[in-house]
Amino acid sequence: MKDPFALLNPAPEVPGMVHKAPVPKKLYWVIGSLAALALILGIGLLLNLRTGVSADVNEVNYQADVKLSGAPADVKSGEQVSLTLAITNKGSQTIVDPFVLIKGTSVNVIPTVSLIKNLDPTDPGYLRKATAEEVAYFSSGGDNGVYWNVGNLTAGQTKSQQIKATLGGSDDLQAMVEAKLMRPKQTVYSCGTFGLSQCKQKTGAVEISSQSLDLKLTSLAKIKLRAGYNFISLPYIFSTPSAKSFLASLKDQWAYVFKPATGEYLNLNKDENAALIKPGVGFWAYDSSGSEYSLPKEKVETNISESYNIPLDIGYNMIGNPYPKRLILSGEKILVREMADDGSATGTIYSLKSAIDSKILSPVYIISYKYQTDPAGEKDLTKLMEYKTVTLGSVVQPYTGMTLKSEKKVTLIFPGREIIAAGDLLGSTEKQQIETWIVNNGLNQFGDPSGTVYSGGTPLVDTSNGQSIDRYDYILSKHPERPWAAISTN
Repeated sequence: MKDPFALLNPAPEVPGMVHKAPVPKKLYWVIGSLAALALILGIGLLLNLRTGVSADVNEVNYQADVKLSGAPADVKSGEQVSLTLAITNKGSQTIVDPFVLIKGTSVNVIPTVSLIKNLDPTDPGYLRKATAEEVAYFSSGGDNGVYWNVGNLTAGQTKSQQIKATLGGSDDLQAMVEAKLMRPKQTVYSCGTFGLSQCKQKTGAVEISSQSLDLKLTSLAKIKLRAGYNFISLPYIFSTPSAKSFLASLKDQWAYVFKPATGEYLNLNKDENAALIKPGVGFWAYDSSGSEYSLPKEKVETNISESYNIPLDIGYNMIGNPYPKRLILSGEKILVREMADDGSATGTIYSLKSAIDSKILSPVYIISYKYQTDPAGEKDLTKLMEYKTVTLGSVVQPYTGMTLKSEKKVTLIFPGREIIAAGDLLGSTEKQQIETWIVNNGLNQFGDPSGTVYSGGTPLVDTSNGQSIDRYDYILSKHPERPWAAISTN
């Protein structure tokens, strides 16, 4: 998709963005000379030291992917959630004796049944708890959490494991779970006269890959902005003063919304433009360092039991998920109604899929970021992010901004509960029933027979597009008859 927004190229001057000054050529010469001198001195020193010389022997650059998935869109304080950890060796060499550390901020990580009994090395997804001796050299850097031995991970192999975690604290808490894949760091020491023999010692841990996953509470009282540009939407109705208060609380006070009728960006901090923030409207916000902000107390959350309409003008429109839950971008259930210039309905109604197929609407796009944090000084947004098509039927997270082009004045009609992800409609009681049903029937954490082997190591990742699937969504899709319904949780 060619970028239609003036913000993307060229990008405006943004507070907090730093320009890097070029380094003079003479300075390069001085730096190079000093580096060469240091190298010569270092070699001389090594030649003169015959004993006590040490070197890091972890010279292999392993390539691995750590993925946490299955988190619900929101959870209550004190509620237990189930996540799936998948570890994949992306390289061509076996990763020998790696360990994974799971830790949480304001989260209590609970070993699952499989970990409590320790799987055998021949079991699918083999993991075992680390011994006290093993933990000693891994935790020397102050990393406290649950350590598991993964066993050798061959090229292309994926191992997965269920993780359970309980949130603590108040409803304003922002919780986080982090997974780190590491292996023991060994150092070789020259022993004896003239270093003719070698001694190896484990002296810590080398991190290979990691991922963190934020867990949002059901109150959704706060929003976390990434460092750099954020394309977001808020599922709340604010009064204009409340919206102004929220915008004023942003560190850089930089927020813009696009107006397709005139093809211009409006500064949300000017005049009464704050009133344009409403459910279903996408807007840009910039944060120079990445911060968490409280949302105004005076707000009304959209009701998932009611439909919500988003009007589109001719041209490119910035929209967003209008609900505080994950929605399914259904090509059949989301409707498109043509509108006259005076705003009245013409009576012509399409499904979202037929509107896209007939070129009335373009596909729906989301913003995909190329970096975890924007490089300092980079203002060309086309180098920082890109548009990705949202496949019809995909799940869209709360707070997500989207964009699409319309050839006519139309209204998007979101039917509410019909398109909310199944897992987000579950109450705490039914979730407990599901967990009890799994234990009573000896099933794995996905509600499948124990020992079921999955392509990619887990059923919670769609291998065709890499999209994560919620664990409860998966269980409900496999068991629409709800066999756990009669189970008592008392």
